[in-house]
Amino acid sequence: MSKTRAQKRAVKAARRKNLLAERGKAAAAGNQMSLAMRLRRMAGAPIHTCLIGERLPEIGAGYLVLARKAADGRMAMAVFLLDVYCVGVKDVILRVDQASEIERFIEMLAQTQPMLAIQPTHARKLLRDLVAWSRSIGLAPHPDYAIAEPLFGDVSADSSDESFRFGKDGKPFLIQGPSDTPARIRKRIEALRRTVGDGGFDYMLDAGGDDDRFRGEDIGPHDDFESEFDDAIESVTGMRYDPEVAPDPSRWLELGEDERIPLAEAYHRRAGIEVPNMTLHATVHVIVENQVAMGDELPTRRTIERLMDEGLDRHDAVHAVASVLAAHLAERSQAGSPNNEAYYQALGRLTAESWRSTIEREAEDD
Repeated sequence: MSKTRAQKRAVKAARRKNLLAERGKAAAAGNQMSLAMRLRRMAGAPIHTCLIGERLPEIGAGYLVLARKAADGRMAMAVFLLDVYCVGVKDVILRVDQASEIERFIEMLAQTQPMLAIQPTHARKLLRDLVAWSRSIGLAPHPDYAIAEPLFGDVSADSSDESFRFGKDGKPFLIQGPSDTPARIRKRIEALRRTVGDGGFDYMLDAGGDDDRFRGEDIGPHDDFESEFDDAIESVTGMRYDPEVAPDPSRWLELGEDERIPLAEAYHRRAGIEVPNMTLHATVHVIVENQVAMGDELPTRRTIERLMDEGLDRHDAVHAVASVLAAHLAERSQAGSPNNEAYYQALGRLTAESWRSTIEREAEDD
């Protein structure tokens, strides 16, 4: 039976969202490298904060926060979302900003669960041992772990005499989180089967899933950390991001990047949109929205409005502009000097039809 028109559109939409994410990887590679270098430079600054989720031992998941503050008032922060029952380091949030912005972010984070101070030596040993254990059962840490961990600098994990136990009741215990897709869960279960065998682990999955093989009892609301964090940042900022509606420019620009990016991530989780690197994808959204909020100072807002007049919805219009932005950033990283005029000219040439054609052609090539 041939696919319906709606099914074809859904497939094309999924392909172009994935394609945009892949394009963004190259564009943001320079930003990630720059962030890694800044974090390494900040690794010698005094430790300002080292916290851990109070309920981590009780429920198996929680945040570990490390922040260092430099003499010039800047602060570097790494937040690790830990799953000590199974996955290990499940997510990482990285920021380098003014101390007031980082402190505000940590306060927002603490609203999702109470935090306790932890000795940096214990924190680093916990991370080291947890990553080693999760690797032993076939589960690698989040890719940004390698960038974030060096922020510990000369803190020695070997100086800690703490011992940690992982898993639940002596076994890995896989719990499905709100952003864990069936494909991701299957991949983890396959890894566990290879390393510890069918009887060597337990799992509890979302009863709302559509795969009967991976259907278990529902997860309690206290385990939904990403959802709690999304609610917290939307509550504190008083804003909920939706790419179909332009954010209020003044309110948007009043926010720090540490607020805008999580707001964009929250939208994608809420909409059930999966991309290879959520933070990267959200960052591209934020760059485009920042340019839109600057009004007539830049041609971005006018370009999006024109693309919408040509038939794109606003979300796709943002993606279309982002594709031009990604190419511009990639060229700039190679040339070593900015050429914003070339970017503005490329926006002027961008049309809904040219973007659709490019996406469809590249999707067919895949």
